[in-house]
Parts: sequence; C-alpha cells; structure tokens
Amino acid sequence: MKKIQDTEQLSAYVEMHNLQDYMDSDFLAMASLQYFEKEEHLIQTGTTSDYLYFLVDGTVMVYSYSSDTQNICIDYAKPATPLGEASSLWGLLPKSSVKAVSNCICVSIPLNKYRSQLQEDVRFLQNICQLLSYRLNSGINLANSLTEPVETRLAKFILEHHENNQFSFRLTTCASILNVSYRHLLRTITNFREANIIEKKKNGYLIHDVAALEELAENLSSPAKS
Repeated sequence: MKKIQDTEQLSAYVEMHNLQDYMDSDFLAMASLQYFEKEEHLIQTGTTSDYLYFLVDGTVMVYSYSSDTQNICIDYAKPATPLGEASSLWGLLPKSSVKAVSNCICVSIPLNKYRSQLQEDVRFLQNICQLLSYRLNSGINLANSLTEPVETRLAKFILEHHENNQFSFRLTTCASILNVSYRHLLRTITNFREANIIEKKKNGYLIHDVAALEELAENLSSPAKS
C-alpha cells in the first residue's frame, strides 16, 4: 500500500463517485488516497483493518476459505464500493479477505480517528444498513449460484462483462470469481468454442451467439458435457 499525496485527485474521486452523498460529515476532511498493487490485500481475515475503504479505481475480490482451504469468492467489487463496513467499522475481526485483482486506488478514512464520528452519522448509518441488506441478499444468491452448472455461471459472467461482444477478462481471475478450477473453466470455454458460441481472438473472445449465452444463463440448455 502506498499513500497518494494529491488533494486535487482526492477531490476529483470524491466528486466523480458522489462519495459525499454517503454521509453528513465532511468526507474530504477525513479522507486520503491509497494505492494497492495487484494481488495486494486491503483486508485480511482475522485482522481488523485500520481504514474504511471506498474503492474508486480498479477491481477487488472479497473471498473466504472453505473447509478444504480453497478460496470462495463472495463478491467482486467495482468502483465506488465501500469495504470494511461490516467488520472494521465496528472493530470486529473480518471473516473474509479483500484482495486487489488489478492495481487499484481507494479513498480511505482512518477508523482510529473517525470511527465514533461515523457511527454517530445517521445518514451514513442509513446507507450502510442499505448496503448490508443488499450484501445479505447477495450472499443468498451466491449460495444458490454454487449449485448451478459451470456453463450457467460462465454464461452469466460473459454476458455481464463483455464489451461490444468482446470478452477479455483474465481467466485465472474469472475462475476465482466463479469458484471453479482453472482447468474446469478452460474445458467449459472449449465447449463454448466448439458450439460456435464464442471464438478465440488475440485479446480474448468474440461472442458469436448471444442468444445461446442467454439460454445458458437461464440454465435452459448446455452446449456440451464437460
């Protein structure tokens, strides 16, 4: 982690992502910028974070360990997402870890200095309650999705993350997010290619058949057995 001493950039991020809308307290007066390199942890299981983070650039993965010590992706966060509100804000030990899957920048608020102020900010608490309700429902969706075929999970992911029918997501990260082995993911992608749903290109995959992906996302059909 590196601190970024740039008040203009900080102010620009706060304005860009409407972060002041989270609270009645003066956001800029409390905040600073921090840079995290890819694969670096922002929050680790069992260690209370010193900061409440707002992701403003890049991507992070929230994950935990299953009983067999394999990672289970709980959430995949993009800007502008608060991180640490469920544990560190209250001084509790986090039950999940947060890792940068790309170089990323966070607006951070030091909790040793501002925890009490945040806990007394009614507008902030209302927004955090709404966020936690959303994440509770997301947890139920995660439990349900783990019972879905990998084809269904991958089809949903491609539909969500393609740009102009180009899917260029890093496959190792994709495998982690989908809670599937990299080898199984490659077999499933091969099935999609053989069914002419996608085509391998230099910088990723070109989608040929969006309708087939939509059918798979609804778990209505499968291009092949994996």
